[in-house]
Amino acid sequence: MPFFNKKDKTKDGDRKVSVKDRFEFKDVLGTGAFSKVFLAEYKTDERNLVAIKCIDKKALKGKEESLENEIKVLRKLRHPNIVQLYETYEEKHHVYLVIEL
Repeated sequence: MPFFNKKDKTKDGDRKVSVKDRFEFKDVLGTGAFSKVFLAEYKTDERNLVAIKCIDKKALKGKEESLENEIKVLRKLRHPNIVQLYETYEEKHHVYLVIEL
């Protein structure tokens, strides 16, 4: 079941583009109970830095609805004091949220 109720429109042939295809992960910015946050840069634009929240699906078991709510809220919000959600990626073992640094 996809977390985000949307289909990934970005495809390379028949293969979905993964977060690691588009971004180069740099340093760990922080860790939490369910996730790690990495500093990353777009592979096509090295000057454009983002933060990527990497959420372990195993640790998230039973709290999937909370993540879906977080994503829905962040997609709607545009405020200078709240980080903006740019993109989401879902893979077999992790969910990635690409957010403003």
